[in-house]
Amino acid sequence: MGKSETKRSLIGGQAVIEGVMIRNKNVYTIAVRKPDGSIEVVKNNIKSPVQSYKILRAPFVRGISALIENLVLGIKSLLYSAEIAMPEDDKKKKSKNSSSFIIVFGMIPALALGIGLFMVLPNLSTHFLGIIEKDSPFFFNIIAGVIRLAVFLLYIIFISFIKDIKRTFQYHGAEHKSIFCYEADRPLVIQEAKSFNTLHPRCGTSFLFFVFFITIIVFPLITVATQLLYKDFATMHIVYRKIITLFLHIIVALPVIASLSYELLKLSDKFRNSLFMKVLVAPGLLLQRITTKEPDENQLEVALEAVKAVV
Repeated sequence: MGKSETKRSLIGGQAVIEGVMIRNKNVYTIAVRKPDGSIEVVKNNIKSPVQSYKILRAPFVRGISALIENLVLGIKSLLYSAEIAMPEDDKKKKSKNSSSFIIVFGMIPALALGIGLFMVLPNLSTHFLGIIEKDSPFFFNIIAGVIRLAVFLLYIIFISFIKDIKRTFQYHGAEHKSIFCYEADRPLVIQEAKSFNTLHPRCGTSFLFFVFFITIIVFPLITVATQLLYKDFATMHIVYRKIITLFLHIIVALPVIASLSYELLKLSDKFRNSLFMKVLVAPGLLLQRITTKEPDENQLEVALEAVKAVV
């Protein structure tokens, strides 16, 4: 998800199925390429509690608010794009509710896969290396964190070879190019947008990299703090220790990590000309070489229509 801040407005977005969603503070638009080749564009108001309550816009709180809001908006956009991009023959076979049901409940195994890959697998792998958590909790979680980051990178590389994912990554690149074009105050036309980069410094991919990197630092501290506060923690059965640790990591630590990552993303844009920030965002930009692909003109046209509608 790229974002841009100009004198006119702040906009961001994400790739959806055969299209792009673009938003600003008050409205969001979704542009989708239909099976007949035409582009469907819809514009909706954003009813957000973030705008109503000042506390939700405070530093280190706004990150969690933005994450939840964008997650909900992203799911809505995916559901809509799935319906619009679906061929007519398939629409006759499936009702709107059944399609939404499949996508929403399809997220349950996806969530389970995420916990398995990024929580369970790194822990089991570290145990396999012969490092015992109760003996070396800090070192154990450092190694597990490095493995978690490696698994994330391998996962992104793997899915990038899937045909449908590759098309989504092309729309991701189209989204970034169109936002860059808007930032530069250039005409929102294909020939202008083509010249811009697909790598955006405040993309959601960079946010995810910050999250995975910060877990390497924070998760070990959580485990050590737990052992210091609860002396019997190290002697508990391993199953109970793992359940408690998983709870603390997901429920307690991840919101804090998400907030820190969000603030880093904001700072990286504010001080984008500093050498330190350029080094800080470099890994995220490198990762975007996988999650964004060069779009064709048809995909770029869709992204530009979404930007035009929102601004």
